[in-house]
Amino acid sequence: MKSNGNYRFTLSWPMETEEQIMAGEFLEKLGNRKSKVIIQLICDYLIAHPEVMDSKETIKFIVNSTPLSDKLTETIKSIIQSELVGKMLMRSSLDNSDTEQTAPIIDKSIDDMFVNLDIWNNN
Repeated sequence: MKSNGNYRFTLSWPMETEEQIMAGEFLEKLGNRKSKVIIQLICDYLIAHPEVMDSKETIKFIVNSTPLSDKLTETIKSIIQSELVGKMLMRSSLDNSDTEQTAPIIDKSIDDMFVNLDIWNNN
């Protein structure tokens, strides 16, 4: 809103996600200097995406939630991998197949599964 030669906005959001909390805490820490940071961030974005200012269409931002922390991701991957390896060992003991050749395939499959989790965040 324009008022007396100034732009004035009020922002509010819930403290539900890691991003919301991180942004809120950072802005809280800035005190009365928030506007300088916000102006710079918006200008940087507009310089990188000038088409936004020329567009007559509604602007839609898709925000992805925070990815799993590296430690949590590795823990989950190791659990999945140990389950799969255990099943492969049982299967290989039945049919005498080589489980060492399939380990890279398992790692790739687990990585693909984690990448595909992002699909569910964009709906």
